[in-house]
Amino acid sequence: MSRVLITRPDGQTEGLARRLREAGHQPLVSPALLISPLPLGDPDRRRVLDLDLYHAVFFVSANAAAHGVAAIADLWPQWPVGVHWLAVGEATAAVLRDAGLTPELPQRGFNSEAVLALPCLADVNERNILICRGESGRDWLAARLRERGARVDVLPCYRRRANPGFAWPDGTGTVMVTSVEGWLAMAASVPADARVIAAGERIAARVREAHPGPVVVAASAHDIDMVAALPPP
Repeated sequence: MSRVLITRPDGQTEGLARRLREAGHQPLVSPALLISPLPLGDPDRRRVLDLDLYHAVFFVSANAAAHGVAAIADLWPQWPVGVHWLAVGEATAAVLRDAGLTPELPQRGFNSEAVLALPCLADVNERNILICRGESGRDWLAARLRERGARVDVLPCYRRRANPGFAWPDGTGTVMVTSVEGWLAMAASVPADARVIAAGERIAARVREAHPGPVVVAASAHDIDMVAALPPP
């Protein structure tokens, strides 16, 4: 039975661990990043108060959904109507559904490029779009939407920092990496011969810059795709 290290933040590992066990692997968990909510500053509070003026609100991750929804719910006891609630993938969509929202998400891809192809973003000229994300993050989608004429705001709703308690378990030969930030936080602890399962080519490219061992590119960060990238146990 192969030992596979899951490095997602706390609260986001159970589904992946279950699929790994079902596939005959032994999952271990050591989060690479710690997540903490950010309080809303005055400009961000105003954006949330004006939420009904937005054509779409995009949550870039399950963390963004959890902390973004909490911040919005403090100011909106009932969700505004007419807003497209966009999720990057199924895990993010599940958080939105639990909050009583109806998310729209890509059928495949599960990244910003796939979100940009959603029908509701085809014509966004002079429309307002809000992106809920971490304190820092990729600006690719915001740039593409602005090219289409949209007015894009960013709502930073959580902070990521390297987990000082991250540890590499003895006897583990494979690690799953689902973000560039997570990789940078753990890279120094990953053995040179370890197999890295990277959630997409963008992350894999960063891993290859520092890691001489095998790097396998999963189709997406979705649990099914991450497990499918593993060789048989």
